[in-house]
Amino acid sequence: MLDEHIRDLLFIRLKKLGYHLIRVKLINEYAKKTLQIMAERTKDRGMSLEDCTFLSKEISSFLEVDDPISSSFVLEVSSGGLARPLTIINDYKIFKKYKAKIVLKEKFMGKKTFRGFLQGIDESGHIILETEDNEMKVNFIEIEKANIDPDWAIKNNHIK
Repeated sequence: MLDEHIRDLLFIRLKKLGYHLIRVKLINEYAKKTLQIMAERTKDRGMSLEDCTFLSKEISSFLEVDDPISSSFVLEVSSGGLARPLTIINDYKIFKKYKAKIVLKEKFMGKKTFRGFLQGIDESGHIILETEDNEMKVNFIEIEKANIDPDWAIKNNHIK
């Protein structure tokens, strides 16, 4: 997929600049392509307008050289926001004690969506989620998507 190819092109380059690449998403609507890049500073997980401007210029330069998108597109660079996606297994360690929403690829106990507090990763590499009803362990590859609960983040002042 093109998203993964672009992610591969940018991941190490952004890391060298002091940023963590959260997500790459190419949207093709109404004959207009938009490349959305979510990133954050490695040192403190923050992302300012100046960071977005800086990365936008750097990413544009990288993409001009590699030219993975054959037609014109709009580049959007942003932070992960309050509902920051959890895209790599290490996110589940970093955001331990944060409330998250996890959507599974397949139903488990009759549903695909679970909300609860992240409790890190066990010795087998399973993500531990403490829900209202129980503690569940999830294999990372079983997750379709996950993100921090934005209402909880606002209420608990976890705004970056």
